[in-house]
This record gives sequence, structure tokens and C-alpha cells, in this order.
Amino acid sequence: MVFISSGLLPFLLHKYKMHRERAEKLFDTRKQEYQEYFKRMEDAARLTAQDYDEYLSVTLPNASRNLYESGSSPEAMVEYQKVMNDFTKGINQGFQKATTELTSLRIVCTPSLATLLDDFEKQYTNLMGMQPQMLKEIKESMTPEAFVTGDFNFETPTKVIMIDLGNKIKQTRDNIIALMRSELGYES
Repeated sequence: MVFISSGLLPFLLHKYKMHRERAEKLFDTRKQEYQEYFKRMEDAARLTAQDYDEYLSVTLPNASRNLYESGSSPEAMVEYQKVMNDFTKGINQGFQKATTELTSLRIVCTPSLATLLDDFEKQYTNLMGMQPQMLKEIKESMTPEAFVTGDFNFETPTKVIMIDLGNKIKQTRDNIIALMRSELGYES
């Protein structure tokens, strides 16, 4: 009995304490990494939260119409280029912000979160790969007739795919955040 109380019990308490401290340290590390990555995802979401439908249905046609109505004035050309550049720049910056932080997060995340991160990165990469096709289709839709009539139609096949992919990215991001909250014990 003396052996149990003097040797085994303190040893078991020490093992329990070590296990608890390790779990707390892992929790704190995950919490810190998740919070940092959440900030990056919010920045990325802000940069890519461009509503593709609104961009291709309102913003770009308005810029094209302005270019048409101004007789291709230098100011309208600059504004048109700015609209085009802002769109692609937002997608590119969002991708960089969202994916550069993945390495440190992958070190501490669970396998289910790693799967969601892979999905997020793959969807974003697909979106990035669609930019050239979208720009090509926009260029092809800007026919002389469109400039004569001032009626620009940017309803392209890539637009539908990009809108769907943008929605999937937002959903995956929401799933990542929900899983992070769940893993940290913040059930919503």
C-alpha cells in the first residue's frame, strides 16, 4: 500500500498532468493558427467576394457602355482597364492570401480540416485557371455590332461556371470555419 501511495500515485498524476498540458498546448497552438488563418481567409474572401454575376452583368457592361458613349476617350479607356484589372487582381490576391498560410495550418490541423483545405485550394486554383478563358470570351463578345448598338452581352459559358465555382468556394470557406469552431469547442 505504501508503494502505491508513495510511487505509483504520483507517477500517474504526473502522467495525467503531462497529457493534459500537451492537450492544452495543442489546443492553444491550434487556436492561434486557426485565428490567424481565419483572418487571412476573411481578407481573401473580401478580395474574391466579387459577385461574378454582378461584375459580368452590371460593372463590365457599364464600363463598356461608358467606353462606347465617350467615343473611346482616354479617360473611359483608363476606367475600362481599371475595371478589368481590379477583377483579375482581386482573384489573384485572394488566392495568394488564402494559400500562403496553409503550410503552418496544415501542421496542426485535423485530417478532416486538411481535406477541406485541399478542396478550397483546388477550387480556387480552378477559378484562377478560368480567368484567361473568361477574358477571351469577353473579348469575343465585344463585337463591332455591340459597339454600334451599345448593347454588350457578357452572358458567357465561363460566367456560369465561375459563378458556381465562386459559390462553392464561399461554401467551402464556411465549412472550414465551422469545422475550426467545432474543433475549438465553439459550437454554433
